[in-house]
Amino acid sequence: MTDYVPQILTVVGTLAGSLGGVALAQRHQRRMVRVERAEKRRAELRSHVVEFLVNAEEWASHMALTVVVVWKATERDMAELSNSETMKRAGELRYAVTRELKHLIGLVGDPHLQEAVSVFHDLWLGVPEQMMGPVVDRKRKSDPDVVPQALGHLNRVRRATTEIRNTALPLLRVTIEDPQPVRWWQVRRAAGRPPGM
Repeated sequence: MTDYVPQILTVVGTLAGSLGGVALAQRHQRRMVRVERAEKRRAELRSHVVEFLVNAEEWASHMALTVVVVWKATERDMAELSNSETMKRAGELRYAVTRELKHLIGLVGDPHLQEAVSVFHDLWLGVPEQMMGPVVDRKRKSDPDVVPQALGHLNRVRRATTEIRNTALPLLRVTIEDPQPVRWWQVRRAAGRPPGM
């Protein structure tokens, strides 16, 4: 029996080493999958944040003029204006911002960014009533406070957009790795090779 003890110990040691190696490899693989999944999610979020910011800024710039035009328009002008390229573009931008906002609501995991998106969402839902409602109201055509009220809501939407940008920037930075310096053994290997290899 004592003759088999070294063989048994070798088998047990080999088996333990193999199982330990498999466990380490699987743990490393799980970690790499988590890192890859997180990077894909970050890239997806980055794409939606950029689309959201571009569309929201363009929408806000577009609406700053549209508010005044709609307020000044007569009933006859409103019929023409509703079929114009200006209103069509405003609708396209509103749809694009809404679509990207829905993506952000679903993707954001950071509590500070969630709060910024939530504030924007509440302001966005108030745009038809609080910003455009007074402007299109026929009874308030002579009220000089209508345009400042509408533009005030628009400015709150712009500030909320800026807050999303400022909150998202640190989360979405891409890490750029510097190239590794050449080591002495790499130089020696390269020097020992014949040219063209």
